Amino acid sequence: MVLPWCLFWPHQSYWGEFSLKGIKIEVRPPRKDAFQGSLQTIPPYFWGRGLRHRFEKLIGRKPRKGPFPIHAGYSEVRSLIGNGTVADLRTLSIQARDFVAELFKRIEDVSEPSPVGDVTSLSSPESEVTLVQLRLSSDLERWKEAQHAVGNILPPKGAGLGQASDKVLSIFGAAGWPEALKTNNALFGCGIASLLMGAADAPTMFSNYVTDMAFYYEHGYNHVFPSLEPLLQRGLADPQALRTLGGRERRNGVCVGKQYIQGKIALEKKHKTHLTNRSARLSRRTAQIISLSESSLLGMAAEATARGFDPGAVMSDLVFSSPGTDVVDVGCDLVNSEVLNSFLNVTDITDTGIVSEDVLRRVYDAYAVTGARMLTQRWHEPVARMCAALYTWHIQNDRHMFFRRAILGWPKARKMPARPQCEADFDEVFDKQYRTTGVCRPLDPEYACNGEDSCDHVRHLLDRSQDEPLLWGLWCVLVIDPLEYVRGGQIDERREHDLVEGSRLRMAELYSHGLVLEMVWLIAHANHHAWQVNYLFEAAMYGSILDGGTLAGKLDRQEES
Repeated sequence: MVLPWCLFWPHQSYWGEFSLKGIKIEVRPPRKDAFQGSLQTIPPYFWGRGLRHRFEKLIGRKPRKGPFPIHAGYSEVRSLIGNGTVADLRTLSIQARDFVAELFKRIEDVSEPSPVGDVTSLSSPESEVTLVQLRLSSDLERWKEAQHAVGNILPPKGAGLGQASDKVLSIFGAAGWPEALKTNNALFGCGIASLLMGAADAPTMFSNYVTDMAFYYEHGYNHVFPSLEPLLQRGLADPQALRTLGGRERRNGVCVGKQYIQGKIALEKKHKTHLTNRSARLSRRTAQIISLSESSLLGMAAEATARGFDPGAVMSDLVFSSPGTDVVDVGCDLVNSEVLNSFLNVTDITDTGIVSEDVLRRVYDAYAVTGARMLTQRWHEPVARMCAALYTWHIQNDRHMFFRRAILGWPKARKMPARPQCEADFDEVFDKQYRTTGVCRPLDPEYACNGEDSCDHVRHLLDRSQDEPLLWGLWCVLVIDPLEYVRGGQIDERREHDLVEGSRLRMAELYSHGLVLEMVWLIAHANHHAWQVNYLFEAAMYGSILDGGTLAGKLDRQEES
C-alpha cells in the first residue's frame, strides 16, 4: 500500500506571517534515572507529531487520551470539578462570578470604612458573602514604620510592559511576533508556560500562547495593545488547533475564564475607591472555586483533562496558582483595591481583621505544603509546569520586583529549611470555615531533598546530564546567586537587573537546546526551595508589607487613558 503523499507534508500554518522556527525544537530525552520517580507517564513534547498520528487523523479517528494516573487525595476539589469538562469549569466559573458580583453589590451602600474586623454592614445572616476591614498588627506596623524611616520602601508594582531583550527574542525567534507577546511579562509568563508544556505541534503551541493572553486583560494589556483582542479571537478560531487533542476544549475554557476576568475588572473599576484595607471572607469550598477562576487559565485545565490527566490534580494545581501568585502581594493588596488575595481571605485573618506575623506564617505554611507534591512528584504534568514557572515569572515579569521584595523581607524570613519538608491537600490544611488546621505530613522521602542550597536532588540531576554547565547555570541564577544577594542585605538595583536578565537568557538557551524536561524540573525544584527550603517566598511576602502605598485606592494594572 502506498500512503498518500499528503500524510508527510506539513500543514500550511495558520500563523504563517510569524516565524516559529525558534520553537520548533527537538526535545532531547534525559536519562531515565535523572529524576526521582518514574518518567513512564510523560507524553511526547509535540504529541501530535508522527506517522501514526497523521494516519489516524487522515482516516478520521479521534486522538487517544493518556492513560495518565489518577492520584490519591484531592478529595474536595475532585468532588467540585467532576470530570473537568468545559461544562464543569463553566459551572464553577459561574458560581465564582455570582459570588464576586454579590460581594461588590454589598459595597455599593457603604460609604465609610468599617471598624477593623467588622463585617455586619456587608453581610446578611443567610449569606456567606462578607467583606472585612483589615489592618496590620501593631508589631508589623511598627516594623513597617521603622523600615520606611530608613528608606526601605517597596516601590509600586510595575506595569509589566517592558519588552524582552533583543538577545532573548532572537533565541526564541520571536522578534517578529505581535508586540503584546514580546513583553517580559507575557513571554516569561503564559509564553514560557506554553513552551514548557508542549502541544500537538509548534503552530498549535504558538496559538495556545495567543489564547492564554486573556490572562493579561487583568494587567490592562487590552488598553495598551489595541491589536490584542483581534489576535485573541484569531487564536480562538484557529482551525488547526481546534482539531488537536484538547484544542477545542482549551479555547472554550479560555472563553469561560475571560468572562470571569472581565466581569471582575468592571466591578473593581467601579468600586476601587472603597476597597482599601478590605478583604473577602470565604469558606474553604468557596475559596477553591474562586481560586480556580482567579487563575485566569481555565483553558490549560480544560486541555489537560481532555487529554486524560487527573481532574482533581488539575484543579488542585490551579487553586495553588492563587497563593503561588498572591504570596508576593500580601502587603500591596492590603492597600490597593484587591479583595481576593488568598492569604488575606483565610479566616485566621478575617476573624479578627488583624494581619500579624504569626498568622501570616501559619497561612504561609499551609499553602507551602499544598504545593509540595505538585512541585516534587507531579512536576511534569501540564498545569504543574505552569505553576512551577510562577517562581520564575515573579522574577522576570518587570512587575513584581521579586528580589527587591525578598531582600526587604529577608530579616523576617526563616533561615533554616523545613525539617521535615511536608505536604498535604487543601482540604486538610484548612477546615470548612477556611481556618488553618496545622495538619500536614512528611513528604515522601524519595522526593524530599536534603535542604542544602545545591541539594542532593540537584546534584543527582547534574551528575546524569551531558549538559551540566547549562543546567548548573540556571540553578545558579534562580537559587545560588539570589541567595547570595538577599543574604548580603544591600540593595543594588544593577545587581537585581543582572540577576533577572541572566535568568531569562539561561531559560531561553536551555529551551533552544531542547532541554525542556530538565529545565522544568529545575524550575519546579527552585520553586519548592523558595517555599520550604530557603524561604525566599516568605521573605518576599514580608517585603511586600513595606509597600509605599502609591496604589492605595487604585488598581494595580494599566487603565484606560
